[in-house]
Amino acid sequence: MEIYFAPLQGFTDFVYRNFHAKYFSGVDKYFTPFLRVEKNDVRKKDKADLINSLSLFKSSDSGIELVPQIIVNCREDVEILVQFLENQGFRACDLNFGCPFPQQSHHFYGAGIWDKPEKVCEVFEALKLFPEISFSLKMRLGNTSLSQTVDLLDVINSADFRFVTVHPRLAKQMYSGEIDFQGFEVLYSKIKKPIVFNGDLLSVQDIEAVEKKYPDLKAVMIGRGLLRNPFLAENFKNKNSAFDKQRFLNFQNALIEGYLAQYQNSEFMVLDKMKTFWQFSNADSKMLKRIKKAKSISEYISFSAMAVSEKK
Repeated sequence: MEIYFAPLQGFTDFVYRNFHAKYFSGVDKYFTPFLRVEKNDVRKKDKADLINSLSLFKSSDSGIELVPQIIVNCREDVEILVQFLENQGFRACDLNFGCPFPQQSHHFYGAGIWDKPEKVCEVFEALKLFPEISFSLKMRLGNTSLSQTVDLLDVINSADFRFVTVHPRLAKQMYSGEIDFQGFEVLYSKIKKPIVFNGDLLSVQDIEAVEKKYPDLKAVMIGRGLLRNPFLAENFKNKNSAFDKQRFLNFQNALIEGYLAQYQNSEFMVLDKMKTFWQFSNADSKMLKRIKKAKSISEYISFSAMAVSEKK
């Protein structure tokens, strides 16, 4: 079974993606945080992030794929974003119909698009303008109810998706509350496309349990679990729980250098950025507090090394 690295806004930018792919194995596809339209063009920040990933993934002979994700709710959005991707040489694109954040869903983007079935149909129809692009869909069970997506199963099944990723929560749940396995099973049994499971996969045991429960899955998509443990994909592939402390610290040092270059050597911005990744960690709470209070990069490096010194 394949492992996909989920897109997480503010975390899996090009610096993180590129260095994770360099230092760790096991991930088959990396998905970018969504590109969006701003002032009738691709948002500049999104363009830069994508272009800065091209050299590594295009030159890689590992078979790792970089898949841009887009967030759209109309034909015009599709045309602007997908034409840009095609011009950059991409032949795959993922649609974000699952983002739960109100600033997107309230405007019928992300999971909010399920409130407007006519927009779903408009977007799916617009995909036909790009026959050279292989599309996939990332979705939740719905925005406010499972019936929203069930009512559109014929539309989903008629679209030419290479796979559909399902996060088994409604948008209103955000990332909290229990996974709705019953809701997932409805879509798993009725969507006539390869299915990818996404949500709350934090350990090898979690992945193995989902694989056993749903043997026809094409892949699992992992976000927070890989931020918590960047070895998770290779641990699953290798059937072990190995944690190479030195490799982790080398990866972290590479991230620091990458972000220093991106943020024009602003130590404050880099320090702030690096601290955010620890919110997913299961490290000792006292060490996490020390990391959070670090006042310099050198202090941060020292505390983070201590935090992983007892990790097995």
